[in-house]
Amino acid sequence: MSIETDNIRALMEDCKPKIRDLVGIIAGRCSKIRWKSVSFIIPTKPVPSHRPRISGFRFYVPGAAKNAAFFEKKVLPTLNGLFITTPCKMKLDIYVETPKSFTRTQKCLAELKYLRPWTATGDVDNFCKAVMDQMQPNAKRGNTGILMDDRLVIESHENKYYSITPRYEVTLSFMNKIPDELIKVLRLGFTDVTEETT
Repeated sequence: MSIETDNIRALMEDCKPKIRDLVGIIAGRCSKIRWKSVSFIIPTKPVPSHRPRISGFRFYVPGAAKNAAFFEKKVLPTLNGLFITTPCKMKLDIYVETPKSFTRTQKCLAELKYLRPWTATGDVDNFCKAVMDQMQPNAKRGNTGILMDDRLVIESHENKYYSITPRYEVTLSFMNKIPDELIKVLRLGFTDVTEETT
């Protein structure tokens, strides 16, 4: 038995029947949510995001503007006006450049994904941040992007590989529509209307 199962049992035992029914209805709707999916390649050499720096009265991330401009020019036109405003899941495959010092054997094993980068290639979360920053709208580049906010990402899976063709491969799965009942329950404060009135 899992911790989640124990937690749910304990919470439901404390609920009034009306709330139990509401939870059941919303859980049923959530289990039927349809997800759409889009995959694309960012054909650039992966570079992990740097720490924010300060200049005068503003913060900036070195290289972020260049990455965003590349995304806008090379990737955005291929996505047919996609703009995600619902919760989403991201799968990110990071293909860092194969070291020139690799032997032919090593290069072949790297392309076959047996030889993987775990040395000084950069932290996977910093690569992920670099991609998310490219996908979000930014006032300085005309508010173009495909993801309203990276807070919408509720799940992510990242893999690092070597390749003689450095790139990012991205797959985003996003909710087609958030059920109205779930929006009503969340209400930004995560409070249930029924609980307030019972």
